Amino acid sequence: MRTKTFSWVSLVFLLVASLSIVAENRLDPIRQYIQKHFEGRLDITQEQIEQLSWVLDNPISTPELSEQIPSIPIHREVPRALSRLYCLQLLRRGSHEDYETFIRPQVNPEAPKLTEASFRQLSREIARLDSVSYEVIQAAAILDAVTLSPEARKRATNVLGKPFPEDTVDFLSVTAPYAEKIYPLARSIITKHPSAARLFEIVYLPHSHLRHMMYNEGSLSMYTVLNTGIQNKSISKNDLNLWYDHWVVNIAGFRGHSEPAGSVYLTQNTWRSMNQLKLLLDRLFREPKMNPMQAYLQKRGQWLHLNTLTRNPNEFLALASLGASARLFTPAEGRELYASFKGLPENEQKQWIQHSRHQLTALDTPSPTYGPAVYANAIAVAGLPETVRKVLPVMLRVYEAADHMRAEGRLAANVPLSFRELAREPMLTHILTSQRQFTTSINPDDGVAKLVMRAEP
Repeated sequence: MRTKTFSWVSLVFLLVASLSIVAENRLDPIRQYIQKHFEGRLDITQEQIEQLSWVLDNPISTPELSEQIPSIPIHREVPRALSRLYCLQLLRRGSHEDYETFIRPQVNPEAPKLTEASFRQLSREIARLDSVSYEVIQAAAILDAVTLSPEARKRATNVLGKPFPEDTVDFLSVTAPYAEKIYPLARSIITKHPSAARLFEIVYLPHSHLRHMMYNEGSLSMYTVLNTGIQNKSISKNDLNLWYDHWVVNIAGFRGHSEPAGSVYLTQNTWRSMNQLKLLLDRLFREPKMNPMQAYLQKRGQWLHLNTLTRNPNEFLALASLGASARLFTPAEGRELYASFKGLPENEQKQWIQHSRHQLTALDTPSPTYGPAVYANAIAVAGLPETVRKVLPVMLRVYEAADHMRAEGRLAANVPLSFRELAREPMLTHILTSQRQFTTSINPDDGVAKLVMRAEP
């Protein structure tokens, strides 16, 4: 009898040990990537690695510059998360050596490197975080990567018991109030510091996407949650700073899949955009009636010297909006944008101006997604003039189709229009080079726009 009992105990022990070995082996690709690219310079815990491992099964990845970056032997959200965590640590320390490491991947001669003064400003903002807030920001650097992974979907379904958004950031906003029940890393922090539960909700405020604001992807509704919270005092200045600090870290690692040990993306121009928005959001505490979107576009237009090219205020704002979406910053780019836009048929110019004016109001639909990725990928391949000539008319066609579908009830008001597939090969190539005729279609379930190629006659 004792022998039989011992046999069962041994079997259970061996089974548990085997499962533990399998789990540990699953983490090996992440550990190997860390060792290869950071060589002991990244502080990361076992808990953080285990949480990050959720992304390994995720079939979803961003199309941002997908064709210009060599393939990597691991899901690209892994190096992005590691880059965010590493950049956060560099900013937290803030030395000159940390600055040099931070900007080392910024080798594009056409994109000015982040200045040391700007780095130090960001560093001061991160350094003022208390210990609990810093733990939350560290966790968010990991959670940003695992959104919509199969494990996150499964747990969200169990907890929410209802459909969840297919947008990665919206998914995090919806699950943030239940972070303790869904994400083990969040549960660990909240167990130690119950106040962290609210901080996860601040970090993932719904419909408050800084990159969408930077690239003017949506309507004035992008600012509604923040402005309402500021005015009714449910969002404090410290809350706004924490929300912003999370986005600083997120943006720092945005292209970490091309070079994780530093920030490829947070260049001086990117800093100019995000810093300008932060200044405007701070003003909302004093000027509740201000339209932050219009104020931001005024500044973007001035950077491009559009005020020297057009006296039409509606055209000025429309071009500033397009320039923000296409990530343009210099007067030379402004002249190129203006000339390319004026080369479009007059009806398409008017249509874009009307669309841009419509954006300046608070619409009840979420911001479209991946539009800037379409522009960025197209400009990298074909240049700005060809992008305006070929891509903008297609984008207008999709916006118009979405409006019709919403009016007819075929596309729900809460489903964001997505340009994700248009940013990928081969659809973008068809837009830029194909002589074949095509139409566009929008999936009513997820809002994803695609090309529909017409059969050859």
